[in-house]
Amino acid sequence: MNELSRRCVPRRFSLLRQNLAALMVAHFLAFSGAAKPAWADPAPASPANDDFLGLYDAFEPRGDIRRFDGETLHYDISFLWFDKAATAAVSFYKIDGQYQALLVAETKGFVGWFTSYRKHVYRSTFDIVDNGERLRSNKFEREVVIGDTAEKTTHALDYAERKHSWSAFKNGALVNKGTEDIPPDMYFDDILAAFYNFRNSIYGKLAKGASFKISTIPEKGVKEISIFIKTEREEEEARVQQVRKKAEELLLRVIVPKELFKTKTGELLFWSSKNYIPLETTVVDYVMLGDLHARFARRTASKSAPVGLMTLNESVTRQ
Repeated sequence: MNELSRRCVPRRFSLLRQNLAALMVAHFLAFSGAAKPAWADPAPASPANDDFLGLYDAFEPRGDIRRFDGETLHYDISFLWFDKAATAAVSFYKIDGQYQALLVAETKGFVGWFTSYRKHVYRSTFDIVDNGERLRSNKFEREVVIGDTAEKTTHALDYAERKHSWSAFKNGALVNKGTEDIPPDMYFDDILAAFYNFRNSIYGKLAKGASFKISTIPEKGVKEISIFIKTEREEEEARVQQVRKKAEELLLRVIVPKELFKTKTGELLFWSSKNYIPLETTVVDYVMLGDLHARFARRTASKSAPVGLMTLNESVTRQ
């Protein structure tokens, strides 16, 4: 067996396992009645959201961003034939004197095996700037685990020296690193900094028809996160198409670097509550799994940092 053949065997086995798994699942679903052709029933209505409005007891569109301290937003994720096949949670907290945010999404159970047990972890460490209203990242870490393969990237942002440095690893081995200048009067807002800054109206008023360009950590030539809030007319058209109940919401289309979430286009679609909590999110064209649909499950507050940090194995009491 030549070297090329030896390298191809593991991949062929992995693809074979996935194909066999797909056949097994399709067979099970067909005979159990759990799956129906897409045309068998009309498009399902979006949830009424009566119990998941994503509202705060008291809300201001802009203020001290530390008001998010201790908050975790939980989501259930569905894809392919599977409902609630994965979970995600995004948290904001203080640990060792610094504010951090953590996003963890992972498949579970049989679906986890079927999809090679995928897990995405994103963590940001922040400075608080602009009179306490804005997050500025000084470190961003991303780790994606699919089966036996783990890819990790770390970014360090030094605004005193205006330098951005990064290192990329695959299964623990360094595969790439580099340094670049951060342009004057610019912040590189990673996806978590952008998430909280946007919810605090840092980039401007969140009004229907508004759009925003956010400078982010460059990824394969992509240097911006683009956010478009749909107009009243566009929102109503989408609401009718989805048979979605009328509510005070915003419909957003977001474009991020496609490598960030391992998608083909980098496109995300959000229905947001009037208090800027995402209620439903569609991650368009996730590689090999198609569209992912995340639905807001609950909001919790805690005095402990969440379990699941890449470098921490247990909960840590906040300061």
